[in-house]
Amino acid sequence: MTNNKDDLFNWVQSQAQELNFDSIEDLVPLREQASLRSYFRIKTNTGTKIGVISEPLSTENELFQNNSRFLIRNGIKAPKVEAADLKKGFMILEDFGDKVLQLEIDSANKESFYKGAIKEIHRLQACENSIGLTRLTESDFKDQMSLFKTWFISKLLKFDLSDSDQQMLSYCWDKIAFQCSQQLYAVCHFDFEFRNLMLLPNNNIGIIDFQDMCLAPYSLDLSSILMDIENPLNSKELGSYLKFYNQLLEEEGKDSVSLGDLRKDLDYSGFQRQFRILGTLSRLHIRDNKSFRLPDLLQTLKYLQEGALRYQELEELGIFLVDYIEPELKKFLKLGK
Repeated sequence: MTNNKDDLFNWVQSQAQELNFDSIEDLVPLREQASLRSYFRIKTNTGTKIGVISEPLSTENELFQNNSRFLIRNGIKAPKVEAADLKKGFMILEDFGDKVLQLEIDSANKESFYKGAIKEIHRLQACENSIGLTRLTESDFKDQMSLFKTWFISKLLKFDLSDSDQQMLSYCWDKIAFQCSQQLYAVCHFDFEFRNLMLLPNNNIGIIDFQDMCLAPYSLDLSSILMDIENPLNSKELGSYLKFYNQLLEEEGKDSVSLGDLRKDLDYSGFQRQFRILGTLSRLHIRDNKSFRLPDLLQTLKYLQEGALRYQELEELGIFLVDYIEPELKKFLKLGK
């Protein structure tokens, strides 16, 4: 990334007249993100905005802008892009504040946050794909899961897979990708975690980091929130929220999904996501020097291995993860390297 804070400051100042402020009082870095973008709170004499530095000419910049407009048109609360220079990789966004659901959740508001998030998933899934969102395929699912082998197994843990291990993984990825591809497809945020949801006035929920939005299995966003890394649910809570999802479907006059099928769909989209996340977070640490998500690896692996052990066709995977990979990961995390 060739731009820096001073470049952003000067560009934001050039937008002052159009955005109705006279001067910038401060430019404060925000929390570290898993993406390659950097975020700053812009304090002006008339209020605050969010400044973004991203890769110049990146296709993600235009996607972010288009997806923001799409969500807002559909009544979903997403930050408006108030100004952008896509060639430079600069944007000015509406400021949604600092109340990230990930940091606000507690025992008193947990249920309302989960139900609010599920309602937002319903709103997303009710959107028509009017902007040509990419539809994920079986091949896409397998490519994403392969990040697990490349970055998590080989580069992070430096674990040597035997031929039989690789055959087992290939077999499981085929099963998982096929099961995901057979689900109903809907508009999908693709990273629908509490860390990407904001608490707005009147207990409304705002959605951020939506540049990867796509058409994907309906249960993928559900798996992101119901298998949240920092807030694991017990089986009773999970069952309650799955029933709530079905209740919303019925209220909209749509067919609900049997709880058994819904749980299986949730598990398989979760498996796909967990393989991808283990690889992505390892790559973030190794390639991008961003290590703040390393503690999330253990719970992600736990979701994957516990889920796999519930299905006969994936039992060998679950045993492999418990017997070989979990000890290696714990050893890595203890060393802190």
